[in-house]
Amino acid sequence: MHDPITSFVVAVFGMPGAALMMAAAILVFAIALIFQSGHFEYTPLMDDLRRRADLLDDLRGDRQTAFAEAFEAIDQRLSGLAHPVIELGWAHYRGQLTPTEDGRLAASIHASDAFDLADTPARTLEWWANIMVAIGLVITFMGIVAALTEATSAMAGGGAAMQGALINLLTIAATKFWTSIAGVLASIILRLVARRRRQAIEAQEAHFFALLDACVRFAPPEKVMLEQLTVLGRIEAALARGAASPQGAA
Repeated sequence: MHDPITSFVVAVFGMPGAALMMAAAILVFAIALIFQSGHFEYTPLMDDLRRRADLLDDLRGDRQTAFAEAFEAIDQRLSGLAHPVIELGWAHYRGQLTPTEDGRLAASIHASDAFDLADTPARTLEWWANIMVAIGLVITFMGIVAALTEATSAMAGGGAAMQGALINLLTIAATKFWTSIAGVLASIILRLVARRRRQAIEAQEAHFFALLDACVRFAPPEKVMLEQLTVLGRIEAALARGAASPQGAA
């Protein structure tokens, strides 16, 4: 007499084709995850990045001047409902912008330094890829437990039933490894799709960052300090000439 859990495992895995159906279920679940992530995460993110890039690409003439003049309207559209990482990145980048004397905007960092990679769609699939392998292994071990339990019960009777029990053990155990194979295949598929989506997101973000950098003047702290030193040097030279002029006149 087995405990309830063992009896349930034996009953489930004792059904013909149970392991193959579970293997198929793992693959179907992985494909469903790809479509679900694509519809609710990947596609909305890519559409949002494209809209932001198109907004900046529509600026005509001097891109930096046009960006500064329409900054309030652009800020409202770029601050709208979006992916949290993009929204946080824009808030960080916007805080770095300062007006210049010629009516443009300057930033002390590049756009890529303000925005983190919005790779949630890829990370979701990569996380599930690890889970798929674990699920396949767990089901395989459960099948082996069921096969060993049945074989032990059959061999307890002794005699001719022992040979049949061993054959049945090997047959069932071999079939249960299909779930591990399905788990590994599902993991490979998920990782390939995740890699492709990550590359697409990086390419779209790079395009958006390039447009954003083209709309502002890059002014890192080091460059600002050098410009200030140059201005101070000119002021000092002018003061020195002004101090020497009265003496020369005298």
